[in-house]
Amino acid sequence: MFGLVCDHAAEEPRERVLAGVRFCAVYVAGGNPLRVRLSSRAAARVLARRGVREAVFLAGAAELGIFAGRGITPISAGTLYRATAAAIVRRYLAQRGMDFRRVTLAFAAERVTAELCHTIELLSADVRYLVLCAPGGAALADRLQLERGVALRLCDKEPLRADLTIAFDGIETSGAALRLDDALCVTYDSPYPNELLTVLWRTGALDADRLQVMSVHPPESQEKTCKMPAFPV
Repeated sequence: MFGLVCDHAAEEPRERVLAGVRFCAVYVAGGNPLRVRLSSRAAARVLARRGVREAVFLAGAAELGIFAGRGITPISAGTLYRATAAAIVRRYLAQRGMDFRRVTLAFAAERVTAELCHTIELLSADVRYLVLCAPGGAALADRLQLERGVALRLCDKEPLRADLTIAFDGIETSGAALRLDDALCVTYDSPYPNELLTVLWRTGALDADRLQVMSVHPPESQEKTCKMPAFPV
């Protein structure tokens, strides 16, 4: 069971079922720091007793350190971003007015994963110049060349002259890069927060390919309007 930490005061913990997935919903009161701390401790204690190890935090005032002390960590939306990376890249390029047929995209990763291969395969239909900067990419390059006639350039280090580098994990990059981690702000065509969408996807209740990406904002360009959507609980 996953946790759902909400910001309603004076409500009892209860079980919620969303898209067939069970959540233990707990509540953190707002207001002065002492009240927030006490309600965070109570909420974390309830989740720990029910065996919850990951939670979606809708309560902005919740003290994450208290939950971490109970072994409860926030859901990372970065996994969903990597599963929908092709749609994210397409939207980001469109927002910047970049020509898909002229742009050079580089993909940087510590290793080649199924999600990385899937992303490159999807984008190869639109983007002409692709570079893969990750060990173990020869098999993918050979398959793309054989099956689709796509030339995927391989490199040992970060490529030069790439218009945009897509960073799939914690690998360091320089220049223009789009990092698929929690710092990225992605808006989907769903009223659910991205962390909640991630849980639904991880449990098989959601097909990530059916999500439409509406906007993409890297940390350095995020606007004040790039906020977690309101979600009634």
